[in-house]
Amino acid sequence: MAKAKVRRKKRVATRRPAAAGRGTMAPWYLGGAAVIAAAVYFGEAGGRPETPASAIRTASIERTAKVLPKPRPVEAVEEKLPPFAGKWFICTTQTDYCVLDGNTILYAGRKVRLADIDAPAIAEARCDAERLKGGDAKLRLREILNEGGVTLAAAKAGGSEGAAAHVVLGNGRSVGARLVGEGLARPWNGRHRSWCG
Repeated sequence: MAKAKVRRKKRVATRRPAAAGRGTMAPWYLGGAAVIAAAVYFGEAGGRPETPASAIRTASIERTAKVLPKPRPVEAVEEKLPPFAGKWFICTTQTDYCVLDGNTILYAGRKVRLADIDAPAIAEARCDAERLKGGDAKLRLREILNEGGVTLAAAKAGGSEGAAAHVVLGNGRSVGARLVGEGLARPWNGRHRSWCG
């Protein structure tokens, strides 16, 4: 008797669908990405996003801050520093009685701005012409101071950048007025003006 071949069906394993939210990492990935995105956003925005209203308020504050007061005439007052009749230098390694630029000097350990002039800038010059003219004013100021008899009288107008404002006199005459007369400075009107163009 012939044996009947019995075909057996192979069992195929079937997967049951996973219950929603059980055993998957997708919610964790999405949550982590949201936390990182929020940290980056608030970190770059300084802790909070800028609203249009605050942007408008900031711009109006900046506009009002640029309004300059009317210039006041520079008047000398009683306080005087001791006179100096020694040699003046360009400030490099010399730290006293030297010229920093066309309207700033070091005098008796103090940084002093010539109160009655506006000289061309050197370090913060806006063009090469201003830088060159500033260098000429610096050298000429040193020459005038080396003529001797230098005295300083404090001015009512305040200084700038840590420099006290003084009227500098050489033999009784304003050093600033001499620089203005030679075309190397302008009378001070309350703010620095560009020497370009």
